[in-house]
Amino acid sequence: MDDLKRYILENRAGFDDEPVPEGSRGRFMAKAARTERRRVWIWAGPAAAAVVAVVFAVSGIYRGKDAGSLEKLMQEMARSEIEIMVLVETNFPQDAEAVGNTLRSITAEAIPLASLLPDEMPDEERMNVLKDYYGRKAEALDRVRQYYEDEIDKL
Repeated sequence: MDDLKRYILENRAGFDDEPVPEGSRGRFMAKAARTERRRVWIWAGPAAAAVVAVVFAVSGIYRGKDAGSLEKLMQEMARSEIEIMVLVETNFPQDAEAVGNTLRSITAEAIPLASLLPDEMPDEERMNVLKDYYGRKAEALDRVRQYYEDEIDKL
């Protein structure tokens, strides 16, 4: 590999002599766009899986009147996470990995909170705890989104 690098450096002028073949730029840009979309979905996949796991855990534990609003909150969180990654990948690609890690640390759960709450806890109290917990996570996502939207406004 070092030999190849040295060869390119020593013969740099030879690489710049000929124009790029017609259509090469278009093919390169199309491949770059596909790669970009694939990278966004790599970040989005774990977000969707986490939401599905939490929704199943919550719906299996609690089927009261507020279960739908909690599921809706978690779906909004997943959508928000994906939108943030698209925003960052598009405008701040250098931050994408760090933001992806931050988003995962906000939303990921090895064991959903709903399954850790005591069985004796009344349903209403259980739902209040879960709403508060996921509400705070949603607020954290909103803050990350707002930060990057403000950064875009500065550009």
